[in-house]
Amino acid sequence: MEVRKVSFDQQPEIDEFVEQIEDQTFYLVPDAQHTMRNLYEQKYGYAELNNVCRAMFTRPEVLRETEFNGKLHQLLKGVLPPDLCEIFIKQAKQDPAAMYHSNLMTSLLPLILTDEIDSLLCSYFRSEYTMFWYSYLETDSDVDSCSNLWHCDGTPENYVKILIYLNKYEDHLGNTKFMEKTSTDQLKDVGYIYGSLEARTDNLDALARAKNLTLDEVMYEDIEAGDGLLFNPTKIAHRGKIPVTGSRHILQLCFLPSPYHWQYTKDKVLPIRSMDFDKIAATLLSYVQCEREREKRTAGDNCIVVPTNGAIISPEQLKLLLKNIFPEGAFAELMYSRLIEADPKLEHINTINALIETLKRSFEGSVNWEGVLGVDNMTNLLQLANFENEFKDSINRYAPNDKSRSTGVFWPSPVHAEKPASKYDTLPYMVKHPIMDMTTAIGSAGSCFAFEIAKVFQEKGYNYIVTERNDDPTSGLTVDGYTPGDKYAKFCANYGILFNTPSFKQMAERAFGLRTTEQILFQQGDGVWVDPYRENVMFHSREAYLNDYEHHIAACRASLEQVEVFIITLGLNECWELRDGTVMSRNPRGNMYPLVKHKTLTVQENVDNIQAFFNIVKQHNPKFKLIISVSPIPFLATGRAKEHHIIAANTHSKAVLRVAAEELTSKNRDMYYLPSYELVMECIKDAWGPDDRHVKPSTVEQVVEMFKEIFIQP
Repeated sequence: MEVRKVSFDQQPEIDEFVEQIEDQTFYLVPDAQHTMRNLYEQKYGYAELNNVCRAMFTRPEVLRETEFNGKLHQLLKGVLPPDLCEIFIKQAKQDPAAMYHSNLMTSLLPLILTDEIDSLLCSYFRSEYTMFWYSYLETDSDVDSCSNLWHCDGTPENYVKILIYLNKYEDHLGNTKFMEKTSTDQLKDVGYIYGSLEARTDNLDALARAKNLTLDEVMYEDIEAGDGLLFNPTKIAHRGKIPVTGSRHILQLCFLPSPYHWQYTKDKVLPIRSMDFDKIAATLLSYVQCEREREKRTAGDNCIVVPTNGAIISPEQLKLLLKNIFPEGAFAELMYSRLIEADPKLEHINTINALIETLKRSFEGSVNWEGVLGVDNMTNLLQLANFENEFKDSINRYAPNDKSRSTGVFWPSPVHAEKPASKYDTLPYMVKHPIMDMTTAIGSAGSCFAFEIAKVFQEKGYNYIVTERNDDPTSGLTVDGYTPGDKYAKFCANYGILFNTPSFKQMAERAFGLRTTEQILFQQGDGVWVDPYRENVMFHSREAYLNDYEHHIAACRASLEQVEVFIITLGLNECWELRDGTVMSRNPRGNMYPLVKHKTLTVQENVDNIQAFFNIVKQHNPKFKLIISVSPIPFLATGRAKEHHIIAANTHSKAVLRVAAEELTSKNRDMYYLPSYELVMECIKDAWGPDDRHVKPSTVEQVVEMFKEIFIQP
């Protein structure tokens, strides 16, 4: 005897015994019948379908004790008229496809399913039934098919076929042989049934002698045209007897239990020849569930009550939870029926944690062939694991993840009865990112808030990168707020104030040679000209501008190549765009309007601009890290005053920029958010200078101190 491992229909490997008995080889898999039962009854949901169908059955008057219920095979006389059978045979010879015309069974089934056969099928299933599939079979004497060898169909347990013979047995001497149920059970026990196809044979005598089996065969020979053979092909071993002469013509009809009358099922739920066994039970159960929900809604009974403590107090509440755990529906229904059967009063599964643990134990029991669930139900197990993780995550969302930062969960209230707190004692961050120390090369750019930060960084001894100053009084260039010889620079290079996000992108493009802008000067008074791309930088001659042009671009590039940490403050979501697509940093002067147009940037446009800035610099400076802040400094003016007051426009602008910053930092490694806007607007009691627009120096110092706490290594 040889023992080898085989895989059976996506089940784990099991033992197959290869035995040489007399002159035959038998491949025996004793566990195959358990595997088959587990596959169809549990995984595909047929056990649950049987229960649902029987519970919904409303015609008990048609039920009766029948010979078929015990034997599982029976000859049905006169299922179809002989002359109609003859017409079918002629039609099939002329056009075989005609036997599968959509209207054929619509006309034929009412003729076949007489009151007698209807009662016979209902009495077997103990429920309604449906025909879900049929085929037309023409078998000749030279046929070579595994169907002509002893086997059982790999199907659900409650499943029957009717083979309607269209020509009589005497015309062809072909037939169907059956093995009695007790004999079939013996063949299943030794592992012959459901073995591999190569194991089938038409002669089991040698196996019977070797295993002491009693094999009782039966064959109905009194078959006239129009008679049918009703049998359960899963529980009764059978084989086709090859015709001796001519051809045998058969209509094969396949039936399963259904929650509804066969006519309704065919018309509304399950069209004939529509799907495979793995989907039928789920489809029927899903339809039942939808109908029940619809009936509930119609009756107004759709209210599920969840108590204050979250306990599970009703079957409806349990069903809702299971639908959330197992969204595909059929498995949720299956588990619901089992849990209710095991604990109808919900005495043990009365909390969500108890339900989760009970479901876990049900999966632990699935490792055996006889277990409730199939071991390949990894999808359902993963759904349970995901639900548990999401539940724990949800219930802990308002729990502080760090006792030292517990004020970050709930808004600080100075009048709270138990934990009074003031927002003015709070720093509005939760997670530290110690990405640098005081020696790390750092730079900044942005609004006027940015150069206030730059000054404090330099005062406190940070390694602030400066690649361009303006210390030559004869240069013909003035940087607003900077006097030649000043100790602290306004910017890394003299790019001036950058209020809007396309200006950052444009600066990087110019610095690394990806964009060339027009060399253009706008006169602003006697002896003063401005570059539209460098706000707060003034030139006192055309020659001074030209002499500085290339030097400035090189200085921008040098600063972006050297810095390891770069802070930008986003100021406005409005900009003025030149008609060639370039942008000015802030509002135009009077002589600029013919060349510019106003634009309000969306969240996505702001995201795209800063992403492009970051990508360009990162390509040339792999160490580059970007810290994004939103400037608290409000608009000086808005270009949207026709519809929006400046205060409303400013609020919109800050909201758009804050959302853009969140999008960027959540999706990019080496991007971080500095909540300076939140600190100034909410956590500093006296933040503003006399104009109520610009912040006090002490406010900037507090921002830098928060920066130190978040980003500087201890």
